[in-house]
Amino acid sequence: MYFRVDETTRRKARTPHELAMVNLILFNLLIGVALLAGSMAQPDSTIGRFKWVGVAIPLAVSLALITLTWLRSRRPGESMAWFVSIHWRLAAARYRLILITYLVCAAILSIALVGKHDEARIAAQVRDLPPAMQEMERRKLESQDMGSAVWARIGVVPLLLAVMVTIMLESGAIYQAGRGEVPDALARRFPPPAGLTGSTGDTP
Repeated sequence: MYFRVDETTRRKARTPHELAMVNLILFNLLIGVALLAGSMAQPDSTIGRFKWVGVAIPLAVSLALITLTWLRSRRPGESMAWFVSIHWRLAAARYRLILITYLVCAAILSIALVGKHDEARIAAQVRDLPPAMQEMERRKLESQDMGSAVWARIGVVPLLLAVMVTIMLESGAIYQAGRGEVPDALARRFPPPAGLTGSTGDTP
């Protein structure tokens, strides 16, 4: 549904979607890069030791931006135009896919963490074994580390897919905001104020 709103209002309505694009392209892709780099790095390397820090920082920033968008969508304030507040709600709704993906990735990564054994404990057990058994235990440890790396790489896949889908949705939302358009479902759920009428054509 299209509404006759001025250019300033349209520009403000693009803001939540532009903020979402920054979040998706910068911070969410950085999470994926950190997970992939950490899964490929040696455990004793700098990247291997600080891989979870590399994941936690962009994740925290992303969650902060999602929270900001959600708060702005629920508490628009009296000065915010209806058209702008609807687009904040739309941006907040699009984040649901990302939040669900965070939970899926966490579940996949937890499989790797649960299956991983304590290296110091295994080394203590290997110390008193015969040389042949020590080599077998070392290979077992290496295979376990490889398994955790595989799970980490699998965990990146749903995140990257969700990011790509949400980027396409938000690109369309930026275009809609620039044309003065609001999805019909949102316009019916949150009717416009009196005096602001919409049309179903290409222009209001």
